[in-house]
Amino acid sequence: MGSDNRFDALDGYALNLIKYKARQLVGKAGFTPSDRDDLEQEMLLDLLQRLPKYDPDRAGARTFIARVVAHKIADIILARKAGMRDFRICFCSLDDHLEDEEGGLIALEEYLVRTGKLARPVSDRHDLFIDIHKVMARLPPKLRELCRRLKTETVAEIARDTGVSRAVIYESITKLRAIFEDAGLREYL
Repeated sequence: MGSDNRFDALDGYALNLIKYKARQLVGKAGFTPSDRDDLEQEMLLDLLQRLPKYDPDRAGARTFIARVVAHKIADIILARKAGMRDFRICFCSLDDHLEDEEGGLIALEEYLVRTGKLARPVSDRHDLFIDIHKVMARLPPKLRELCRRLKTETVAEIARDTGVSRAVIYESITKLRAIFEDAGLREYL
């Protein structure tokens, strides 16, 4: 960086801080030494993108840099622990041989069910999917729509969007429960 840049702190402080923070992340949240360069690049890119928003009247340059880097680290860790990317889910390699008590090999799916990492075998989940869709196909249109929306929305959101009171929606949910129970799906409610 040239000396004409009003952000001279980026020359030394920011780069040293980013390298230090990347080294700290190794061994945490599933990061390995081979991730260090990528972490440094992500933090530096984020800092460079946020530099135009720096206001010297609000904070010193080093404070700004430290806060931006800290927030980026929090975002990186949050993304690393999100859903399918969660490093904690990977408990074994696909090449590992899993054995039962007698020393025989077991299927990965069976192992996942035994250890509680999978609630039901894939075949059971497939059957449940079919059963639910059969019941939903027989529902009146309003209840079917409510059922569909309850997958992703709260009762309050549905009430606000439709203009129907929450009490009426809860009554409809009670009807839905009864229909699903009559169809033999009580254990899934």
